[in-house]
Amino acid sequence: MDIVVMKRTLQLLMSLLILFFAACDTNSGNGEIEPHYFEFAHEDGKTSYRFVAKTSDPGVIDKVEKQLQLPFEQRNLHINGDIERGNGGYNEGWSWKFTPGHWDMVEMSVEVCDGRPQMVEDDLDYWVDQVGYFCPWSARVLREVNR
Repeated sequence: MDIVVMKRTLQLLMSLLILFFAACDTNSGNGEIEPHYFEFAHEDGKTSYRFVAKTSDPGVIDKVEKQLQLPFEQRNLHINGDIERGNGGYNEGWSWKFTPGHWDMVEMSVEVCDGRPQMVEDDLDYWVDQVGYFCPWSARVLREVNR
C-alpha cells in the first residue's frame, strides 16, 4: 500500500474517531457537565430525614454512582461539604442546602460537622456562619433525583 494512501486512511480514521467521541459527549455543549441531584437518607433511631444535594463535579458524581451500585446497607460514604442558606429550589422542606461544587463523598469526617439535618434547620445561623459545613455521618445516598 502506498504511504500517501496509508496516511490519508489514518487521517480519515482519526477524524471519524473524533466525531464519534464528540457525538457521545454528555456535556451541555458549553463545556460544563449537567447538574446531578442526589437524595440522601439520614436515619437517626426512630427519625428519618431526607435531603437533596446538587453537583456537576465528575469525581463526586462517579463516587455517588458507585455507592448507588451497592446495596443500601453496604454504602459506606457520607456527604461532607459547605452549606448555605436557601434550598436552591431542589432541597425541598429545608431552608439550607449543600453548596453545589463544594461537597464530596467521604469515609470519615471530624465530629464538629456531624449532626442531623434538623439540627442545621433549627440553628441555621450557627451552622452556616460558624461551622460552615455539614457532614452527617449517618447519611447515605438513596437515589438520583431527576430534575
